[in-house]
Amino acid sequence: MKAKKTSIKHLDSVPRHNWAGPADLDVQERGLYTEHFEGEQFDFIFDPKPETGRLIVFFSGDARRTTFEPPVFQRWSWASKFQASCLYFSDPALYHHDNLGLAWYAGNSRGDYLAHIAEIVASVANTVGAGEDQVFSYGSSGGGFAALRFARYYQGLQVIAINPQTDLWKYPVKWTNRMSKVCYGADELGGVPQDQAYKFTALDPDVTAGARSIFLAQNVQDTDHHENHFTPFRNYMESSVHAEKLTICEFSDDSGHAGAENQETFDEILTHFKRK
Repeated sequence: MKAKKTSIKHLDSVPRHNWAGPADLDVQERGLYTEHFEGEQFDFIFDPKPETGRLIVFFSGDARRTTFEPPVFQRWSWASKFQASCLYFSDPALYHHDNLGLAWYAGNSRGDYLAHIAEIVASVANTVGAGEDQVFSYGSSGGGFAALRFARYYQGLQVIAINPQTDLWKYPVKWTNRMSKVCYGADELGGVPQDQAYKFTALDPDVTAGARSIFLAQNVQDTDHHENHFTPFRNYMESSVHAEKLTICEFSDDSGHAGAENQETFDEILTHFKRK
């Protein structure tokens, strides 16, 4: 399987809407929505299936800017595979520099993008009748990091994360320095004020407390992420009072990190959805 990304230049066929609140939501037709909020642009694609009473929120990983222009959405062509309404968010940070493709939805010194995304998701969930136990987040790599950390703001969230980063302090500084410079005006993560550091890790008691469940899938051939991100997060969860929330899926695929979930793992994810 290929978890493809799609940028704005390939979305001409998708109707565009401005978003001011749930009254703007078309529950019959797929649409691309844009909101300008506190100096930031939030873009999301909504693909409705309100009869399912379920909502999946997707986050994107790294978008190479030589190929993609914002907004960028990952897995948006997969909507038909899920018995759920699907909501795909682009990272607002991509608008702030034409060389920034990965910012983990971590916001900036003025706020956390995921906090406002949670407000949008709550409005959409209420509109489509998705109960508090029927809202899922989904992402891989940097999108998996956002999917995990989203539980800090959306209580009762069911998380699906594949090959995610879980601690940005263990990620190559080439990428974290680029984000910290563009988004926080700091040359490196260590230069970001300490009161913002919670945005850079999923090893966070507010994340584990907020999640209803976490399905963590990891390719064992992605050795860097297995050692530096998967294993520490697994240990963190299993040593906490929330250990029962964690479901582990280790798989082996030659595609390494970039391949995300293979077909067997995706089938297991679909089975996980059905159990929930």
